[in-house]
Amino acid sequence: MDGAREKISASSGQEMWSCVIAALGYCLIATLTIHTTSNGHSHATVWPADALILALLLKSQRSAWRAILLCGWIGNLVANAITRGPSFSLAFYGGINMAQVAFAGHLLARHVKPGGDFLGNTRASGQFLLYAGFIAPLLGAIAGSVVSHLSFGEPFGESVLRWFSGSSLGLLIGTPMLLAILDGSYLRCYQSKTLAQRAETLAMLGAHGLLCVAVFGLARFPILFLPMSSLLLISFRLGRLGTFAGIAIIALVGAVTTFAGTGPLSVIVIDPFAQAFYFQVYLGVLLCTALPVAATVTSRASALAELAAHQEALQLILANAPEGILSFDETRTCRWADGQLESLTNVPQAALVGLTIEEAAALISPSLLLLAQGLEDQETPAIIDFAPEGLPSRTVEASIGVVRQDERRVGMIITLRDISERKSREVKMSILAKTDDLTRVLNRKGFREQLIYALDHATGPLTLALIDVDRFKVINDTHGHPVGDKVLETVAQRLQAGSRATDTVGRLGGDEFAILFDCDVAIATAACERIAQTLRSTPIADAGRFPIRVSLSCGLAQLHPGMTRSDLFEAADAALYDVKRNGRDGVRAAA
Repeated sequence: MDGAREKISASSGQEMWSCVIAALGYCLIATLTIHTTSNGHSHATVWPADALILALLLKSQRSAWRAILLCGWIGNLVANAITRGPSFSLAFYGGINMAQVAFAGHLLARHVKPGGDFLGNTRASGQFLLYAGFIAPLLGAIAGSVVSHLSFGEPFGESVLRWFSGSSLGLLIGTPMLLAILDGSYLRCYQSKTLAQRAETLAMLGAHGLLCVAVFGLARFPILFLPMSSLLLISFRLGRLGTFAGIAIIALVGAVTTFAGTGPLSVIVIDPFAQAFYFQVYLGVLLCTALPVAATVTSRASALAELAAHQEALQLILANAPEGILSFDETRTCRWADGQLESLTNVPQAALVGLTIEEAAALISPSLLLLAQGLEDQETPAIIDFAPEGLPSRTVEASIGVVRQDERRVGMIITLRDISERKSREVKMSILAKTDDLTRVLNRKGFREQLIYALDHATGPLTLALIDVDRFKVINDTHGHPVGDKVLETVAQRLQAGSRATDTVGRLGGDEFAILFDCDVAIATAACERIAQTLRSTPIADAGRFPIRVSLSCGLAQLHPGMTRSDLFEAADAALYDVKRNGRDGVRAAA
């Protein structure tokens, strides 16, 4: 509640000061302008007082506009009364001035928010030139010239041209500079500069002022192009705020000398009205040239500043991000490298800049070349895993993206990230998915995959052994499942102990096991007989006082040319069935 009251109080205070500035400022500026550029009846050469009201409108909320316009009208009335004497028509002058300012403000306010960047780009400058420099002044000139013709007998056509030119130039010259003063832009700009930059700014504006005094003070030498040169220099060096000040300096010096009849325009034409008109045209050319230039310079400076900020942020992000990035141009040459590339690949970032994709791939991994080739034929994946040449123990994932400009490919970006931990988890999960939870040997799925791989890549003899634990159901029913589980675990351990590292042991389910021997059937049969003998002679577990002795039934079959996986299983299963049919506890090979 207190915060809302403070905001209302601050807003009321700002509105009050805006009204005071509108009344006193308008009166002062108008009085000085009429004294220096008018004979008391004709319209002034330049009318900057309206610019003060327009600047106040653009920096204020719409709720304050009515009060500001009223105070401006009062200031106008007082200034005209002081310089031209009391007249009923003066009220119409003030009303017309305020009406044209309000109209220009309404058109501009749709594109300029209070506190926003005024004339920050070329489009905004074009809108300002159209609304404040043409439409609003033209409507005001027609209405004001009617009043001048009826009140003072001023020629209507000449009056329209003089009012339009004076109001247009006043708004175009004064509004940007006065708005920059009122909203604190000049103060912020001054505070943001270093001492050397402040000295440079003052020196450039001072030199520009002296040049204007010299040019407009030399009546014999009409060298009016020189202020244009210095103004453009200010535009490029100081931006739009400097341009506003530079234009104001030209307008002030030129208006005083032209009205006094001592400037270079007096050499070109003798008629005072013609001199004023030529000066207005001169200022119009300056404005139409300098404002777009200043807007373009400011826009590019803002874009460069924003780009620098983004680049700094990007570098900060890359410095703290786990990824590494390589950027290649359309010639497949690395233009920049950033991020954690050295920790990912063991190759310094600086060593990669300037290398072609082929050279970079030779240092990091040939997979990068395969990844880049995928952009050409669309056959290889856009993401690939590899182990870097310099860090073979690490797994890195590389992804590639295309950089396009106007639908044309101008480069590519490769992003690297460490996926060693993820890959390790995936391997562990894959192993767990293929491992029997109880016995820790391969389960049916894992054994089948190993069998298929071995059959597809066999270079020597292979033998399959199918093994059953004899009367396992009786053991479970008599001694309980915990003892049964202990039996299965021990059987798996004995099978692994009795086979070689090149052999594969698996549990197919229940009490069924299998071994894929990397040898012929004779050697495999001998190994199975040793395993069966070990189990017969050594009790596995005790259930109370009774030791549990386990026997195995085993059937074997050797892979022969032309046999399929099903054929191999059927042959081993037939041999196992023969063992069971003949009383179990035996080993038999298929014929």
